[in-house]
Amino acid sequence: MRPLRSLPFLALAACLAAAPVTSATAQSAPVVERPVPFDSAGRLPSLTPGLASRLALSPPVWPVSGSFRDARLFASETGAYVLVVTRTDGSVARYALDSAALTALRTAVGTGLLAQTGTRDRVPDLLNGREVSQPAGNVFVRNQTILGLAAYGPAAAALLSDGGGATAAGGYLVAAGSSFFVAANLVKNRAVTRAQAAHSFHMGTRGAGAGAAIAAIANADGGPGYGAPILASAVAGTALGYFQARGLSDGEAASAGLMADLAALTVLGGAGSADLLKREKRTVFFDPERPELGSYEESGNLTSGAKVALASTIGVASVGYLLGPRYARRASYNVTAGDASVVLTTAAVGAIGAFSLVPERSKQSTEFGVATGGMLLGALLADRTLVRKRDRTSADGGLIRLGTLAGGLMGAGLAAMAESDRQPALAMSAVGGLLGLMGTEAILKPAPDAGPLRGIMQEASARLDGRVFVSLGPVSSVRITF
Repeated sequence: MRPLRSLPFLALAACLAAAPVTSATAQSAPVVERPVPFDSAGRLPSLTPGLASRLALSPPVWPVSGSFRDARLFASETGAYVLVVTRTDGSVARYALDSAALTALRTAVGTGLLAQTGTRDRVPDLLNGREVSQPAGNVFVRNQTILGLAAYGPAAAALLSDGGGATAAGGYLVAAGSSFFVAANLVKNRAVTRAQAAHSFHMGTRGAGAGAAIAAIANADGGPGYGAPILASAVAGTALGYFQARGLSDGEAASAGLMADLAALTVLGGAGSADLLKREKRTVFFDPERPELGSYEESGNLTSGAKVALASTIGVASVGYLLGPRYARRASYNVTAGDASVVLTTAAVGAIGAFSLVPERSKQSTEFGVATGGMLLGALLADRTLVRKRDRTSADGGLIRLGTLAGGLMGAGLAAMAESDRQPALAMSAVGGLLGLMGTEAILKPAPDAGPLRGIMQEASARLDGRVFVSLGPVSSVRITF
């Protein structure tokens, strides 16, 4: 009987002994997931925020919302699919996808790739391990701080100028200082690219100029009349530049700014050559019996022709921002941010050189027309002779601009020592600037043009060619040849 009575206890002991084994077996069975590409050709293993924006992915096909670092696609052994998204704060979000959702996502990705490249043969140029634009949050904060000092602060001071000097000074300091903290808080949980940092700064500065033009068109009188539109336009330009550059490459963003500048300067030059940039005249003295003795002076208001010219300048600049990325996007050669900078620099040299050909006593309209023609000719020659042959980084473009300025200053210095008149002095400045540009190009030796890479620089390892690479920060660099 005792063996029979002990059977329940033996069974319980057996269950307790087997329980850890069963639990351990269940815990040791992993869920295996393998990475799969986003495109059917297998060339896109992950998506960055810039590339997702560039491909125009949106709900419901693209379920991701908010900022993130990268997104990857995984397939489990059971046939289920999971979209794994790493957010900017380090957290991970997982989105379950069925076969229909996966097919829709891959179709959207394929459509976006073909829309960007035009043909499947150029898809590798977009996906060959290249970011559309590198992160540059610190550069964005720096640029916004500069805008605070140069645009937001002065506009706030003008806006508060009726309150007295102390109020205006306080407004300047508050606006200039707060620009840093607003920008720093903005990039804290957002991925800001180098294209966004540069383009928002460009549109912010031009927005301030557009605000001043709007105030002049509206016959603004006093500081508040100018401060309000300048501040509003600068902030609006910064925001528009930030959002427009999302998903753009550095070259595409720089091309947008280049086309906007060239379009605006061309319209202003055309208005000047048509003698439209004038202010209204008001009568100081007039004798009806002897009208020839009347005297007049310019008032603070613009003529209707000048107002139309300024409004047209703002309009064509806006169109230039919208259409400008096509220069880098559709060219048969690579147009980088440095290339766009060189085009604008050469355009300035062309304007000065052409202006030097105008005699001193010529009409102002003639000077405007010739200088505008020289600017456009310089830009065209830069595109045909410089941009098509070499790829320049943003740092290259900045150094070439400085080298051009240095050469121009040297030419002007020689003209001053020779006590030259205006025409020879301008000619020597233009020649010196051109030589400075060519000399800086020879020192830097930019990489050969890489073809239609849509404004994206080649990998650094492919550009060194035995040259010393000196880093000046997270996104700027200078190559020095020994």
